[in-house]
Amino acid sequence: MTKEKLLKIIQAAKVSRRTSLTLGDSKIKELPSEIGGLTNLMDLDMSRNDIEYLPSEIKNLKKLKRLGLNYQNLTSFPIEICFLEKLGELYLRGNKITKIPSEIGNLKNLTGLDLRGNCITHLPIELAHLKHLELFFVAGNPLEDPPADVVAEGSEAILNYLRTK
Repeated sequence: MTKEKLLKIIQAAKVSRRTSLTLGDSKIKELPSEIGGLTNLMDLDMSRNDIEYLPSEIKNLKKLKRLGLNYQNLTSFPIEICFLEKLGELYLRGNKITKIPSEIGNLKNLTGLDLRGNCITHLPIELAHLKHLELFFVAGNPLEDPPADVVAEGSEAILNYLRTK
């Protein structure tokens, strides 16, 4: 998708006060800063594009409850996501993320987190503070901490491990 076409879609979504926007499988390489103007968005699915980073304006999407960023080219966790306090579901499967920031603890309403198939070696203890986290997936990461035996027991064991650190 060309940048011009993407800007037209964003502008149309802003004018119509859209609450949901799906832009998956669109060969998008860069998300323009104008995305931050879609302040009514509650669901944004950008899965299966070629995005390497998010613009800082993404943090303006204060009503966002679901963010799909599966299968991008993200190598670092977009810290701007940690400002989206209403976020309930975050999908980051199949990226190249190596580290989860401690600021993830700010996402107090997170109920689902998919980090499968990344390059994460350590999970921050702040994940244990996410009291509503019910669905948590980390398979396919070269995790060192928590250790493999804990990871093999599943997400509840992982969170319990982090709580006791």
